[in-house]
Amino acid sequence: AACSSRVLRTCSARKSAAVPDHVAVAGAAAAALAALSAAGAAGRRARRGRPGPDCCGPVCRGSRSGVKMRCQGSAAEPPWIGGLADVAERYDAFLVDLWGVVHNGSVAFPWAIRALEELRARGKPVVFLSNSSRPRETNIAALARLSVARELYADLITSGDETLRALAGEPGPAAAALPAEVLRAETVLTLGNAADDEAYLARLAPRCRPAPASEAQLLLARGCSTLCDGKGAPRKATWEELEEAMAVAARRGVPMLVANPDAVRPDGADSPMPGKLASRYLQLGGPMPHYIGKPYRAIFEIAMERLGGAGVSAGARVCMVGDSAWYDVRGACAAGLDVVLLCSGIHYSALGVAQAPAAPARPKEERLQAFLGALAPEEQPTYVCSAFAWGDPCGAAATPAGGCSPEVISFGLACLDLVQRVGSYPEPDAKVRAEETQWLGGGNAANTACALSRLGSRTALVSKVGGDALGEVILEGLHVDGVDTRFVTRAASSTSAFTTVLVDGTGQTRTCINSPMTEELSAEEVQQLLPSRPDGTAEAGAGLLSAGVRLLHLDGRHPEGAVELAEAARERGGIRISMDVERKRPGLDRMLPLCDAIFCNSTFPQAWTGASGLPGALAAILDEFPRAAFVVATRGARGSLLLARESSEIDLGEGAVAAAEAPLTCCHGSFGKYRTIACDAWPLPAEASVRDSTGAGDVFIAGFLHAWLAGRPLSVALATGSFVAASKLQQLGARLGPGFDASGVPFGLGSGA
Repeated sequence: AACSSRVLRTCSARKSAAVPDHVAVAGAAAAALAALSAAGAAGRRARRGRPGPDCCGPVCRGSRSGVKMRCQGSAAEPPWIGGLADVAERYDAFLVDLWGVVHNGSVAFPWAIRALEELRARGKPVVFLSNSSRPRETNIAALARLSVARELYADLITSGDETLRALAGEPGPAAAALPAEVLRAETVLTLGNAADDEAYLARLAPRCRPAPASEAQLLLARGCSTLCDGKGAPRKATWEELEEAMAVAARRGVPMLVANPDAVRPDGADSPMPGKLASRYLQLGGPMPHYIGKPYRAIFEIAMERLGGAGVSAGARVCMVGDSAWYDVRGACAAGLDVVLLCSGIHYSALGVAQAPAAPARPKEERLQAFLGALAPEEQPTYVCSAFAWGDPCGAAATPAGGCSPEVISFGLACLDLVQRVGSYPEPDAKVRAEETQWLGGGNAANTACALSRLGSRTALVSKVGGDALGEVILEGLHVDGVDTRFVTRAASSTSAFTTVLVDGTGQTRTCINSPMTEELSAEEVQQLLPSRPDGTAEAGAGLLSAGVRLLHLDGRHPEGAVELAEAARERGGIRISMDVERKRPGLDRMLPLCDAIFCNSTFPQAWTGASGLPGALAAILDEFPRAAFVVATRGARGSLLLARESSEIDLGEGAVAAAEAPLTCCHGSFGKYRTIACDAWPLPAEASVRDSTGAGDVFIAGFLHAWLAGRPLSVALATGSFVAASKLQQLGARLGPGFDASGVPFGLGSGA
């Protein structure tokens, strides 16, 4: 089993060193062949998405930067650096990528902010260089919302903005890289992003006007969500509709200009990007697309000009910092620049580490070497680092309060689910063929942690898994979702927990058969995760309850350890405690009195209290546990019901959901001395259906907690949980998965870049 686990890790790294984060090890030792097959397919997908070897044109040997070109293909391995402090004095200025390096669209990474502050203090200008298809001003405003101060960088360049400038007739490297047929185009079919299409098109007018594929002289790819063809406002389009329009343009030989060369999302989510549209356009018979952005040479020439405008002299020493071997490393090397490749961005899954904003970590040595060994010569970085940080963010002493530390601790079960979807549940003594089989991550606390991380909350898991191959795969899955696993204990002699889940495609029901892990996480083991000063007080910035922790979430497992941690959280103060209760378990009578918020299904309240009716049973729970401010019961397709105490400190948000024009209703009322909110389930899109309800309650809780931590009223928290649960229902398994787009979360709680 251990050997199989090593094979899985090594093959995954070698076949998909540049694979986006949605490519993960797909199984345990029992599913080794399936996992290896998936890794092979992932490697093929990675190679298809990679820019071609001639993508950058002739190498610019430092004519602007004065930096000599490194020897490509050298056998020497790039050195590991702890942070920018190790190399900053060798350079005069830095080009820095944005997504996955400075922020993830939802939060700016504290270690990146400190690195920017240190570079500014030393007089080393920074220019952000992004493949965003949105204009420069939009990205500057997004950074301001994420509290990235304007004085921390000299300028910001986006491929989308430089595309606009070129099409508007402004001279410069971008325009010089494009043929006359592109620059002279007067009618343009734009494949848009559904965010700022109208404003973008307004900047093209009057030089260019929108037109359908049958008339357009240029196809502009800046997104994969809308068609902007002049027939009214930009309209939402499916992939099939985009293909249909591209096929018409391809038959006419219309040139394509790509305003964002990325083929995969910066966060690794499995959804199309403009670079993928370009590949498909070629397959449909269209001419070779033209690109503005990394790794192509023009964008680096623009960056060097902007550095010159910031006072950086010709011949200065410039270094690129990015998280993509495809785009950042390739482009920088072709421009004659040194480059730092970061591990916590788009390649995190291939490297086996958590994605930011989880705490940065150094990959295992064999994983790192396999990754570097699989890179093409033009993708070899000068240095490798865990994250865009000043000092070593992997060291304990480098963990700042509220920085690398998590804001949410999820405590409880982490396991592996063998999920099989069948047409209908088999009769006794019958055999059925599975329509779909997958090994997927599971466990209530782990599912909630993964969903919170996907939503942008820095989350750590406290759990116990076996020292077996299943344990390795469980940890891999948590890393893929960006969860901090520093506090997961390994039991060397135990087998990890796993669950067989049968999903009935006819009735949309599921049956779970659990094989639990016999060894619990003890109070003594939790104590070891809580470092103390000699005077016995909690050490700020270290251990489980560091200064950044705002919430502890329990799922009822490992009761002795849970009580130990919850009591320590109470002693520290400033930490909310929530709990997910499925059914009666040992230790609930000790855990529930410590909770500020209680979540349960619709059957537990009556089973626990003996009261009749769900509202009465929820009221009895609040009567029994006076510390809890509210209790929430999930009711499947009927939505959720919340009972809360009368308090000026509890914001129920009456009317808030309606004011946001959300497609569901929250009804406010009362039951005895308690206030109530009944919230509908979020409606599925017309073309969608329920695939699997496993884990829907876990991710509902994550959505609720995400909104609650953001200070939103309880009605908005219920609706947010409902939205996130609806997203999960559309896929197999208990987690949101890489296809979940956090930018679409309603009520202003999604990503904003």
